[in-house]
Amino acid sequence: MKKIIYSALVASLAFGGMLSMQSCGDELTPYPWIKQEEGPAQDEDLAASDMDVLESQLRAAIPHMLNYAHEAGGSTSWAAHKYQYQRSNSIDNYAGYWTTTKANFAFGPALPTLYTENNGYLGGPLDNVTFQYSKDAIRSWDKAMYTEIDETTGEKTQVLRPRPEWRAIALICQAYIGHEIVDFYGVCPFNDWRDWKRTTPINYEAGAEVYKQILADLDEAIATLKEKQPSAADLQRVEGAMANFTITGWEWQYWVKFANSIKLRMAMNIVDYQDPNPFYGPEDALKPFDARHIAEEAVADEIGVLTDADARDVAHHSGDTWNCVYYMLNHQWNDTRLGASLENILKHFNSPLLTVWFSPNTNQIKSTSGVVAPTGIYGVRAGIMMMDTGNPDTGGYGPFGRINLDQQHMKQPFFKRAEAMFLRAEGALRGWNMGGDAKDLYERGIRLSLDEWGCGDQADAYLAQDNLPALQYCDYYQRTNDCDGRVSVGVKWNEADSKELKLEKIITQKYIANFPMGAEAWTTYRRTGYPRLFPVKVNNMPAVDTEMQIRRLSFERTENNGVEIDQITQLLGGTQDNGTRVFWDVNSATWGKDAQGRYIPDHHL
Repeated sequence: MKKIIYSALVASLAFGGMLSMQSCGDELTPYPWIKQEEGPAQDEDLAASDMDVLESQLRAAIPHMLNYAHEAGGSTSWAAHKYQYQRSNSIDNYAGYWTTTKANFAFGPALPTLYTENNGYLGGPLDNVTFQYSKDAIRSWDKAMYTEIDETTGEKTQVLRPRPEWRAIALICQAYIGHEIVDFYGVCPFNDWRDWKRTTPINYEAGAEVYKQILADLDEAIATLKEKQPSAADLQRVEGAMANFTITGWEWQYWVKFANSIKLRMAMNIVDYQDPNPFYGPEDALKPFDARHIAEEAVADEIGVLTDADARDVAHHSGDTWNCVYYMLNHQWNDTRLGASLENILKHFNSPLLTVWFSPNTNQIKSTSGVVAPTGIYGVRAGIMMMDTGNPDTGGYGPFGRINLDQQHMKQPFFKRAEAMFLRAEGALRGWNMGGDAKDLYERGIRLSLDEWGCGDQADAYLAQDNLPALQYCDYYQRTNDCDGRVSVGVKWNEADSKELKLEKIITQKYIANFPMGAEAWTTYRRTGYPRLFPVKVNNMPAVDTEMQIRRLSFERTENNGVEIDQITQLLGGTQDNGTRVFWDVNSATWGKDAQGRYIPDHHL
């Protein structure tokens, strides 16, 4: 039986490796509500009781939190195909960090414009591999059996050794992907994924209820890790023994900081949400489902959240051998380019990070009227009519901004220290106890974000910038895509500024510091309206306001998923489309408009 169990796991991991060898745009998995073939009969209790199997499953789950799908001992390149389906051709565009510039792919459907309904790239983030790989660690940690070998006789003995710390880490992995999927779609089949349900219908749960369960899971994980305090040698069993594969440096305290930081992020997401039953957790230990309470608890914890005093972000490090997903999408496949919003914002603030992250064009950028642009770093506006224009280097948008070759092996962050600093700055602005005032936390976040990229010596000059005018965006290939600048705030912290203006400064600098984490940037943009991103040029989604922009990812109704779609629509409390707000996105519905039809965020601070 043990051999059968290993075969099933290895086959699963090998399939992920095979996918990474296919061409860009390949469609990877069916929607999870489609019935999948049952695998070989397995004794799940035995699978869960074999510690080698349990640990290898958990080791596979960790990199799948962002679907990089790169396992220790597995394939030797990032599975960027999966990332493209699940984030690059949707979320990273909505965040303004990148723009997909191709209409057609070697595999997968065409993408004529970003705002095209049922475009084939909106179902990707539903991948539940993290849940599959971590399920035994959550359900059966107390049955774990180690094989001990007598050094003298060679005799093997099965020894029961429960590992609740592995359950704790699995809970954190599921919390990370679970809260993001709720943020993307508004609902999530959290428990059916956790149970690895393979038959239809899949039962979806309301976003607020999933949030509550995740917070309870994180509380449990934090308490367990503090009690068990696994050693670095222990953590190598589930993170891998190579430095390139550890996301915490094999320090259990980093797992606690990671969990508390997720709580802090989730707390800020629900800052405007009022729940009719505002409690979460076990019946005998209920806690307030309240943004301030959750955030203050995370920060006040004895280990706390990530800070600028920590040595590293929680991130997957590619070392000097594996290419990061953005290099592959930019340089190897020529599918994406720098987004116009990020280009404009970095230039507006004279940010040194522009040239650290991106390279100037080496081939001419020539407009459709024949005018040649000066050499520089240029982004592409999202939501244009995409086209394939011949040579990817010299034609059309080919010469536009790509990731700097110095960043070919850049780390892939799960949670950045800078984000936690800016979250605390926003909390302090709201009057919460965040262990510092808003100005101090804001400026420390900026310094940290510059320092991590080797630009710390420019922090003082950067922080002193004030009264910066909006900067027009120019599309030097298609000038009809030009757009007036939207960002007009400075960097300098002025106590006389309104709280709303201070919030815009915090979020805009957080947006820069959090690059390349598109999911967080898109979520924060929807919640706050900041930074002021360019609207899409072509909007083919009737339910989406072009200025308000897309509010959630939607599901396509097929012959297989009617029960689930009806269920999802009911849980959302509205139509099942891209304009429906997720449960925490309530404040934006009250925003007014200026004379030009642009929304004016108002957070009633």
